[in-house]
Amino acid sequence: MNGVSVSVVGVLFGIAWAAPADELPTPRPERCLTFEADPEENEILAAEGLGYHEVQEGLRGVINHALRCTRPEGRDAIALTFDVTIGCDGIVSKMVTVDDDDAPEDYVQCVSDVIAKADFPGHDLPDGMEFTYPVNINW
Repeated sequence: MNGVSVSVVGVLFGIAWAAPADELPTPRPERCLTFEADPEENEILAAEGLGYHEVQEGLRGVINHALRCTRPEGRDAIALTFDVTIGCDGIVSKMVTVDDDDAPEDYVQCVSDVIAKADFPGHDLPDGMEFTYPVNINW
């Protein structure tokens, strides 16, 4: 009987402490796009990176998992801001917390880990594309 009890506790412990980012699949790298300009056109062209809707779609697939990060005690709302860099392969390559709203470090890391699992298409900026992403959570 003790073995069954320990087994059940072990399963419940594993479920209760699973990090929200662990519930998300790790995105697969996409093919980086090559920027090609036609010098015959005499136009000034530049690589474009991702559009607003492509970034929004990638984030939409993961951000609700941030609601599963353990709510800091005594907080009804948190407003975080991150600078996110998406590599040309569509994978988040860098995240910097710009504003942590005095939230506990483990909470900020949990939200950051969730955002890092966002899946974006490949793009044509070889050094990556950076954008600022505000995350406002209210309970």
